[in-house]
Amino acid sequence: MRKLIGLSLLVIGLSLGQFDFVTSAFASDEAHAAGESHGKRPVIEWHQDLAIWSLVTFVVYILVLKKAAWGPLIQGLDTRESRMKQQIADAEAARVKAEQMLAEHAKKLDKVQDEVKEILAEARRDAEHTKQDIVATANKEAEATRKRAVEDIEHARDLAMKELFDFVSSNVIGATENVLGRALSDDDQKRLVQDALNQIGSKT
Repeated sequence: MRKLIGLSLLVIGLSLGQFDFVTSAFASDEAHAAGESHGKRPVIEWHQDLAIWSLVTFVVYILVLKKAAWGPLIQGLDTRESRMKQQIADAEAARVKAEQMLAEHAKKLDKVQDEVKEILAEARRDAEHTKQDIVATANKEAEATRKRAVEDIEHARDLAMKELFDFVSSNVIGATENVLGRALSDDDQKRLVQDALNQIGSKT
């Protein structure tokens, strides 16, 4: 950068020197023209050596500028372009990675939702199975309780009938023997007890 500034100052100085040279030439021409009585020379004239010198200076300036400033400028632009391309590539890679992560999270979420649905379905199946087991167990227990109750009732009835039979046998037979004044045979006792039980059963 310093070289570029110095080179620019040098070119400006050369241009100013050429301007002074042209100015002095114009001044001498005007002084010479003042002593003449016929016609005036033009203020601006073409100086071939000045044009060549300006062209050479400009070409040298362009060559030096290309060597001293154009290379670093292009290099800087290339570096900036490379950095921008790298940033764009990094951003694109980050975007792709983010999309991949989002897709993976979506798949995991779908999998979790499927697992939750399966767990809920299994829980409903287990609940229904448990309900059926409870109902079946309750029915079995109710049936067993009913059977036990029937058995208890039948046992109590049989016991009551036995007690009644014993009571009737002892009392009716004894009373009949007292009335008749004689002992009854076994067949008479069975027939008498059966008649008494039939009468009791018909009354109940």
